[in-house]
Amino acid sequence: MSTIEHIFEPSRLLLVWHHSLPGAPRHRRVVGELVRQGDDASFRYLKDTDDFQAALEEGFYEFPAFADKAGSEHQVGALDVFMRRLPPRKREDFREYLAQYNLPADFSGSTFSLLGYTGARLASDTFELCPDLSDAKAPLDFVIEASGTQYHTTEENVFNEDDEIFFETDPQNSHDENAIKIIHKGSTVGFVNKALAPSFYRLLKTGVIKGSVLRFTERKGKSRLLILVRYL
Repeated sequence: MSTIEHIFEPSRLLLVWHHSLPGAPRHRRVVGELVRQGDDASFRYLKDTDDFQAALEEGFYEFPAFADKAGSEHQVGALDVFMRRLPPRKREDFREYLAQYNLPADFSGSTFSLLGYTGARLASDTFELCPDLSDAKAPLDFVIEASGTQYHTTEENVFNEDDEIFFETDPQNSHDENAIKIIHKGSTVGFVNKALAPSFYRLLKTGVIKGSVLRFTERKGKSRLLILVRYL
């Protein structure tokens, strides 16, 4: 299986939330940002954005460690809060953890970078971190999960590891002006997730992007397509 070779060190991570209501559309809402500050980071809610307001209407309350939604920045220990969502690097099965995200066993990136690559996801909540690629420079590799595959794929779509993936902007999309279609064998099979799309859009315009299938799974009527992206 392909492994990430060129590690990206982001300066900003987006805190993404989605509601957990069964059967409801899983809209990813950007509700906050974690900004690198030397060896630490500052966190704040993006309370003046449409996404934040939509999240409130859909049931978002707060990130457990940061109860104040008034807009103040939480400077002290913000990075440590999110580090707790990662296993210790000294743990015996840490290499297996890295392998889940197609990261090399000798991963040498920072903790901030690791948060971006793994999303710092927990099974106990509906939060994840998404890297901001606005200041990304080639070469770099990262993995994305296609959004909306359950609506755009059928039994006729057969995915094999390393199949080529293409990306196309979708300016006529009424839901998102930055929408980016994911193309496999001439068919749209999903979209780049909305949180990542604005900075991904910039990469499409400024460099060469190559995509390939990492794996495709289906379980209980839900499909999951993981794509390795290389920015050259």
